Amino acid sequence: MPVSSRMKRTPSCVGVCIDESKKGFKGRVYNCYSKNPEHFNDITELFNIVDNLMDTLNYPALKTKYRGFKRTESAFVPARIDVENKIRETEELIPDLEDYGYIIMVTGRDNATWQGAIYNKFLDVETKFNSGVELIRLLK
Repeated sequence: MPVSSRMKRTPSCVGVCIDESKKGFKGRVYNCYSKNPEHFNDITELFNIVDNLMDTLNYPALKTKYRGFKRTESAFVPARIDVENKIRETEELIPDLEDYGYIIMVTGRDNATWQGAIYNKFLDVETKFNSGVELIRLLK
């Protein structure tokens, strides 16, 4: 089963290649607007990278504004994204040499979490998820 036509049309799809998942998530994130992948060292950085892409594209729209009582500074700095120049198509988000890779399509950001679908290249299946926790389980 190839990538669905809906994933091909969604601008905020990302390709994720997991290099390590036993002592925490480490890997690379590919998007349609950058030549080089962004590397992440834990699941929080993965979510920050994907959130940055969705915020830049303003798709899907953020329905809940994050609030907090304590202002904390993060050392994480996401890469700049040029959304005017699409470099690759959704099918090209996972490099050909990678057997284990995922394409994540976020279709909603309701209740401060993500909803969408994930395509598993190795199993050749697409699965829906309704929260970030479900997404993490599908990535393991």
